[in-house]
Amino acid sequence: MADQRDRLTWVALELTPQGEKLVEDGVFADEIRNLLGVDSDWPVFVPTKVYEKRGKRITVHLMEGYVFVATGLDEVVFFRLEGTKYVERVMTQESARGMRVLSVIPDSQICEMRKQLLEEVASDIVPGMKVLIAEGVYAKLEGVVEDIEGEYAIVYIELRSLKTITKIPKVFLEAL
Repeated sequence: MADQRDRLTWVALELTPQGEKLVEDGVFADEIRNLLGVDSDWPVFVPTKVYEKRGKRITVHLMEGYVFVATGLDEVVFFRLEGTKYVERVMTQESARGMRVLSVIPDSQICEMRKQLLEEVASDIVPGMKVLIAEGVYAKLEGVVEDIEGEYAIVYIELRSLKTITKIPKVFLEAL
């Protein structure tokens, strides 16, 4: 059996209004990595999806005001974020000895939140549905959703001289 201490866990950060602005701008993950001094691939989950659809900026929040960062760094690194211009506080709990320690969240809960966010963003797109493609190479064309693969829809497009099936991000589609 694997050592439970080796499993990925996450710490929750409560954001300041400036931090929330960075989330809206889609740059919070990069900024927090810089502040933590970690590589660009360090796991950060921002429970918000920001995208453009027909020229309009769409923001879907699963949980406003919070982001999640993978643990694995010294706790002091996280505590230094508190009270900065982007992080109001780090979610903690009191240990049996009365010390303040990180309150960690198992990866299974973060995976569930990711899934829930994806479902909220594209919940209205289902196989068999006629859709208008709002963005990308096939913008302004109509098609029929054949299948769903995660964040993508497999769309059948038929024109006079072209019949194709293509994979399109669900956020680019509008139900007709």
